[in-house]
Amino acid sequence: MNRRVAIVCALLLTVVLPARAFDFGIRLSNGDSLFFNFTNVKSHRVMVVSPQSVGTDYYYGHQQPTGTLVIPSEVEYRGEKYVVTAIGARAFSGCTLVRQVVMPETVEAIGAYAFYGCTSLRGPLVIGANVMSIGESAFYGCSSLSEVYFRARECTFMGGSMSMTVFGNCRSLRSVLLDGGVRRIPDYAFCGVDALKEAVVLPEMLQYIGDYAFAYCSSMYGDLVIPDKVESIGECAFHQCHSLNSITIGESVKHIGERAFYHCIGLNHITVKPFKPAEITLTSFSDIPKGTKLRVPCVSKKLYEHNPSWKKVATMETYGSCLFSVNAAMEDEEAGEIVGNGNYGYGENVTLMVVCAANYGFDGWSDGNRENPRRFVVTDNLAVMAKTRPSGTITIIDTLYRVDTVYSEGYKVIHDTVDLVEVSQSINDVKELTFDTKEKWVKWNFPRKEKVINVSLYNQTGMCVYTGDGRKGSVDMKRLPSGTYFVRIETVQRVIRCRFFMNSDRTWIGID
Repeated sequence: MNRRVAIVCALLLTVVLPARAFDFGIRLSNGDSLFFNFTNVKSHRVMVVSPQSVGTDYYYGHQQPTGTLVIPSEVEYRGEKYVVTAIGARAFSGCTLVRQVVMPETVEAIGAYAFYGCTSLRGPLVIGANVMSIGESAFYGCSSLSEVYFRARECTFMGGSMSMTVFGNCRSLRSVLLDGGVRRIPDYAFCGVDALKEAVVLPEMLQYIGDYAFAYCSSMYGDLVIPDKVESIGECAFHQCHSLNSITIGESVKHIGERAFYHCIGLNHITVKPFKPAEITLTSFSDIPKGTKLRVPCVSKKLYEHNPSWKKVATMETYGSCLFSVNAAMEDEEAGEIVGNGNYGYGENVTLMVVCAANYGFDGWSDGNRENPRRFVVTDNLAVMAKTRPSGTITIIDTLYRVDTVYSEGYKVIHDTVDLVEVSQSINDVKELTFDTKEKWVKWNFPRKEKVINVSLYNQTGMCVYTGDGRKGSVDMKRLPSGTYFVRIETVQRVIRCRFFMNSDRTWIGID
């Protein structure tokens, strides 16, 4: 044999002989062999791989797994234990004798073509809660697979294109069950599963539905409910789901992609729950039956009618109450009462006011708002609690956190807001301050040498309701509502802080 012939033979051997693809193998109790590669030696992580890396017969020279394939969560090699965290690309591709696969919860990734062409795999197939990615065509051509139980909570990648979908050509896959903890359905997740029958029940925790997630599931029938936590429905998410009867859009949906429900020709009703219309395009619901009814909340009908995209979706109907509920309650029923509760139409002006009982002060609303009275325009239902505290524990501190300077009648006037903290003195404890109960005035009188620089009056939320240089010697309180008030007087010698209270019967009293 000359040198040239020897080189050609060597090249042929290189092409024909399969290349080893594993770092070590183990034998299972049923006699099957599994093969592994190290993915991180320090953290003792491995993934399942096929015994060969090239060719179409990845089990060349090795017996294929048969029957029920149980992948362990942990394996031992040379006295060290390793956690199985992934199923590698083509790990079981073409294993036509596998009827069921049991994967451990430790698996985080399933590689491309991992179970490609496993024609005897029946299921139920369980995708574990910790799986973050599933490669293209991972279960493509598993023609006997009938049921998938999808538990992956935060899976971010499945497949990647129309021709490389994870469950492509799974012509017996009639049922997909989604676990209650699932928060994401990735792009192309169940695209093209045209044997899927009943509409999938989407879990309450779901927040995101990806592009083409259920596109071309043409046999999926029934009523589809998008849960209330979902904010986005991707492009072509339910594209050509011909057999869907009705759709309910959850209250948090803000965006519906192009052709999301295109050519859903079996639709009778679309019910939308968001008060503000979600962002859609002219194609999001295009090519649906002319008789389809669009049901919108009565309180927001005008918003949908004036939206250029929504008004073209279908004939519009309304449901539910046409009024919003404003329901404010006292956290402590003995601390006072609230004025302003009721039912209001969209855009109406509402004023909620807490009228505190004697010796109580307003301490904010349960949603963080600090205004009293609280004025707002109705755009949604409101349910809040008014918090109070004994007024004897409220005071005003010196530090101002907002100061705005304005000019009134030629004088410089400071409008400021202060924080309220504990411990204070009553107005009765300051001899220079008095009430005029007849005129409803607060008056002060200091010696001439102790010149008053500034006088400010605050309500129980810490908001300044009066400020001046002190030369008037009094503050008119007639128009102010009942509640706890605070006086801050700054002289050339000191700063005086004290409080007083106005009863709901409009009688002014001091607080001990």
